[in-house]
Amino acid sequence: MEHSAIYYDGKTSQPYDAQIIISGNALTINYGNGQVVWAISQIDYSSFTGKGKTMLKYGEFPHQYLEFPLDSSLFHALENYLPKRREGFWAFSNELANSGFRGVLIGLAIFMAITASFYFLVLPKVAEYVADKIPIETEIDLGKQFYDSFVGDMEVDKGKTKLLNDFAKKIDFETEYPLTFTVVKSEQVNAFALPGGNVVVFDAILKKIKTPEELVALLSHEVTHVKERHSLKGLARNLTGSLVISVIIGDMNTIGNILVSQANNIYQLGFTRDMEKQADLEGLEIMYLNKLDPQGMIHLMERLNEEEKKYGVDKMPAYLNSHPMTKERIAYITEESKGRKGQRNEQLEEIWKKIETEK
Repeated sequence: MEHSAIYYDGKTSQPYDAQIIISGNALTINYGNGQVVWAISQIDYSSFTGKGKTMLKYGEFPHQYLEFPLDSSLFHALENYLPKRREGFWAFSNELANSGFRGVLIGLAIFMAITASFYFLVLPKVAEYVADKIPIETEIDLGKQFYDSFVGDMEVDKGKTKLLNDFAKKIDFETEYPLTFTVVKSEQVNAFALPGGNVVVFDAILKKIKTPEELVALLSHEVTHVKERHSLKGLARNLTGSLVISVIIGDMNTIGNILVSQANNIYQLGFTRDMEKQADLEGLEIMYLNKLDPQGMIHLMERLNEEEKKYGVDKMPAYLNSHPMTKERIAYITEESKGRKGQRNEQLEEIWKKIETEK
């Protein structure tokens, strides 16, 4: 019995109408003015399958091919002769395996891409998960070591520090962390949160602030970093390999030592854009909770935007450089706070006046 198919000789792209005869362990292909015989045991499926058709592949490169419909008599006649057709990934793998050196290069490139994706996309998430499982008590102890290591080399403004802590005590941050605020002397417009509840504020950023609501916005943003463990997670992301290895070998004590060893690098730590946006929006929620005008956060962003205009991108102060561009922040904060208003807080205003005097 003869079966119809399309034959490609591998030498040109020209298709030939062919008649196929199956005899014993051989496939005889009659096409145009020619004839070829394929040993069935050496036939393989091509990686191509689509639109109701499939292809058989035969011989060394350049391969010969037979194309025919999946519902053809040839397909059904060959079902008992050929191995199960490989599809999807397996077909692709089979094609690579038969592509010689080119296949090796492609396979190596794919392996490297998968490995890189795993390292840069999967492992950081694993490291964040590990960081999130560290007990709060341990995090607080780590935070104290970070604080001693970093702030120990800076000049603390004791007067402003006392006033800032008095100010913060009047705010409900909705957290169980023991919050401590420290003002250090520096010309950098900066503020950042350490693990465990310590928030460091550079006095230069205090000089930019004009209202108590703006200061609440700043502190609420930084406290959200504490509550969401952003510093701890950021450090974990930067130390992915070391942390994961510590978990694998079961040495949980090493995790703390690894994190503490990076105390001096925490200042350069950058949060993800998602973390920064979360700190902004949850900071707004703190302002709502305390019945304060959310415009304070918008005004804070506008002042920071003025700072941005003074610098090139590569010379931007650390606080600004590690955050989303303030125009973007102003936009989503404005949208989120639309229609929300607050009221004056005389206690905060009184302490704020004293902070202003200290400037």
